[in-house]
Amino acid sequence: MNTRQTFLLGILAILFISCEQSIDNGFLINGKIEGYKNPYLYLKYGDRIDSSLVQNDAFTFMGKTRNPIKGVLSPASPNSDEKMTVGIFMLENSKINIFAKYTDGNSNIGAVKFLDIDSIHGSKSQELRKRFDVKMNNTVYNQENDSLKRIFLYDILHEFISDNPTSEMSGEYLADLSRSDNYLSIDQIESLFKLIDTSYQEKSAIESILKSIGKRQMFLIGNAPPEIILPDLEGNLINRQTLNGKVVLLEFWASWCVPCRQTNPELLNIYSTSKDSGFEILGISVDKDINKWKDAIKKDKINWLHVIDSIGISKSTFNLNSIPFNLLLNREGKIIAQNIKPMELIEILSKEL
Repeated sequence: MNTRQTFLLGILAILFISCEQSIDNGFLINGKIEGYKNPYLYLKYGDRIDSSLVQNDAFTFMGKTRNPIKGVLSPASPNSDEKMTVGIFMLENSKINIFAKYTDGNSNIGAVKFLDIDSIHGSKSQELRKRFDVKMNNTVYNQENDSLKRIFLYDILHEFISDNPTSEMSGEYLADLSRSDNYLSIDQIESLFKLIDTSYQEKSAIESILKSIGKRQMFLIGNAPPEIILPDLEGNLINRQTLNGKVVLLEFWASWCVPCRQTNPELLNIYSTSKDSGFEILGISVDKDINKWKDAIKKDKINWLHVIDSIGISKSTFNLNSIPFNLLLNREGKIIAQNIKPMELIEILSKEL
């Protein structure tokens, strides 16, 4: 072997070692996407957007991330205005295989690019997500007893966050589960938040958790809720404080909210038997369509006080991200319960009226 051949072999060996090291230290995604017609596929993680040329339904991404992070696979640039569905998975520094499907379709908003991930292999964080989802489905989501649901939820979150304080999923799960329901107390959210390494979390998740804590502080028993002055069915302004002297249920709802509409008949029965004893319901609609709001009131025959949140205080002042939601106030206008069901309302009213 001559000197030139030896030199070339040496260079190739160095390149091979460098390539292996870069894969070992970062991530390598090898994927197949069935039915894909576009030339490029896009991957977004953190603030970074990469693209890959798709050839024979195959694509590849290489890179490096500081910690397990949410990856978003999309058929068009994430910064574009194209309508599309995306594949979300946990990205980490490992060799990951992804199998996906693509179809062009139409919806009520027009043409849509549909991308669905069938399977992912090689991401331990993705397996963590699967195991978390299984636990939640087998306990919290399959439990009708609210007391047990609260216990399961806190225990599952505490275990996951304690074991994975630097995972983006810790912040994501706490943000989602403290925002979407009231099964976590303010003390529980704060204790779980302290376990998270915030330097590894998305800014939006941190902001959401802090907002949930603030909302619960606002709705602590004994506090007076924020001011409510909104128009009624005739356009007259109703001030919530004029109802002081009565036990008042502030019921946030909308015509399109199925659980809200399903609860209306039960509330109507309670209202019919208790209104003469000093009980009032103030329905606060977050509807955008006034006619649909009025039609729902007429159809459900709910004859308590109604106002429509025309200025968005439900979100801006009350920090509400979902409905139904309610607050029960005593005769002094102070909070005595929140997010109660009709049976709980009957029990409380038997003591308050």
